Amino acid sequence: MPLKKIVREKRYLYVLDQLVNLIKDEGHKVGHRLPPEREIAASTGVSRSSVREALAVLEVAGVIDVRVGDGLYVKSTSL
Repeated sequence: MPLKKIVREKRYLYVLDQLVNLIKDEGHKVGHRLPPEREIAASTGVSRSSVREALAVLEVAGVIDVRVGDGLYVKSTSL
């Protein structure tokens, strides 16, 4: 019997999915503030580095605006 490769999903993809659902389902509009990085990490049960990776993807996609020292804001709701 041949061995099968074990595929593990990256944790940041899980966080990314949660954030996208938060923006869509919670009715966040452009300019709404998202929870802080530390709170996202605590509620999803992943490290802050995984949260940062997910936030970087959303920032590059133009969905959020990361303002250092101020917070995370919805920039676009088109996901």
